[in-house]
Amino acid sequence: MAQRFSRLGQPLAPIDTPKKKPRKKTTFLELILFGVFGVLVLAGAFALYQQFSPHHDYIAPTVDAGFKRDRINLLLIGIAGDRKINGGNDLADAVIFVSLKPSTKQAALISIPRDLYVNIGRFGVHRLNAAHDIGYQMGYRGGGPGLLMDTVSKIVGQPIDGYARIDFKAFARVIDDLGGIDIFVYRPFHDYLFNDSFQQGWQHMTGERALRYARYRYVRGAEGNNFARELRQQQVIAATKKKLQNADLSQVLRLISSASTVSKYTSTNLATTDLVHLYRTFHELPAANIRHVSLAPLTEVFMLNKLGDAGEAVRPPGNNFASIQGMTRDVFKDMRPLVNRDQIQLTEGSTPKPSDVVGDDSLPKTATEKPR
Repeated sequence: MAQRFSRLGQPLAPIDTPKKKPRKKTTFLELILFGVFGVLVLAGAFALYQQFSPHHDYIAPTVDAGFKRDRINLLLIGIAGDRKINGGNDLADAVIFVSLKPSTKQAALISIPRDLYVNIGRFGVHRLNAAHDIGYQMGYRGGGPGLLMDTVSKIVGQPIDGYARIDFKAFARVIDDLGGIDIFVYRPFHDYLFNDSFQQGWQHMTGERALRYARYRYVRGAEGNNFARELRQQQVIAATKKKLQNADLSQVLRLISSASTVSKYTSTNLATTDLVHLYRTFHELPAANIRHVSLAPLTEVFMLNKLGDAGEAVRPPGNNFASIQGMTRDVFKDMRPLVNRDQIQLTEGSTPKPSDVVGDDSLPKTATEKPR
């Protein structure tokens, strides 16, 4: 205690000098939290900037409500890097509905076919990927992501609490900053347009190589349809998530240094607090608790002869979405992959094995030893 005196020299009652509280030590987990996910945190800051921009109609996320109902639903939107957002022809190249269950630490990745032929609000019937473009062109609330969220919500019969949109090239940059990812190619295939092949077995891929694996479409055989490409996209996302979980400090620092570049291509309506809450809840999500879902078993491919929009499209039988909505509602009751027999059976909780259905059998099979 210290003795105090008044201005006239009279002694005053002593006071207790507060003890300094020990400074909380920064843990490695906190470094990971604000490092590895710095890209997403910056995306949240970018979204905050957009919120107050007079040219952007912001959609408030509802992640807190999702935690309360024990189910958070997010929409991942992939776009090509050679098109300018809000500049016309803003078609979505990948649409993945991600559902998370906090109480059981489960996750489901449901690929929504971009060629799904659906009613897009008051704008008529179109392929699903057109919703992203129409939303911008027609001044819809939230622009392209807003209309795409509302459309997918009706398809799956679930509310969507937020979205993240990323340019494929930016995603490739993240993979490179992580030192690449390991992908198990379940069956070989060859893209005849780019004259490029993928052999069967474990392969270590750079960002550009992973991007090719996820996007190649000029393929003969079982790997040549949109459903196969959607599952390869899920593979790349899962492998990237795994690498993020095991990232070391040097990889974290590389991510931070490139975050400003990546954020130019990335948009989300998730706030930083949402991202932190999601990370703390799901960053240790067991691989066996992730379910991979394709809508191939619940839909059919048909030929569209609409003027200016011909070619293959996708719809549920009888154009009835009840089966898709029922599956989505009960998706966590079974963690086995939901796919057709001719699709790769994605499972993260067990050792991968080659597909029993050939892809491009003109390619020789190789050893399936995982790279060290």
